[in-house]
Amino acid sequence: MDCRLSSYKKNNSLKELISNEMSEYWATDDSLPHGIQIKFHKLTYVEEIRLFLSFSQDDSYTPKEIEIRTGMTLSTMESILVVTLMEPEGLLSLSVKQVCFYLQIIILSNHQEGKDSHIRNLKIMESKNKEMYIKIPE
Repeated sequence: MDCRLSSYKKNNSLKELISNEMSEYWATDDSLPHGIQIKFHKLTYVEEIRLFLSFSQDDSYTPKEIEIRTGMTLSTMESILVVTLMEPEGLLSLSVKQVCFYLQIIILSNHQEGKDSHIRNLKIMESKNKEMYIKIPE
């Protein structure tokens, strides 16, 4: 699978987003909305998305409203879930249960009207116990 970020700050990119070290994180560097786009090389079932968020550490950088989109092509993407969060702390599991070629995670707003966002970890799960591994481009 390929993963693209809408923007990122130096030393806060894809490597940090998929790290299991919660002191590392993806930091955006552009205006809202922010996004993560995943393209699978074959038709793929996605059970859920797991995000680690920390309002206590990230304050106004913490996502408040997140949308999940899936589709067979970029032009046929459809919203399957929009969640509004209240000061999230820890692991957030978002149910997808879709077969797709494309998956998008869109940050629509942040707490306290923040502009940039932090996500401390991302996992794409093909089942409750099996993670799909995101390859970092060289």
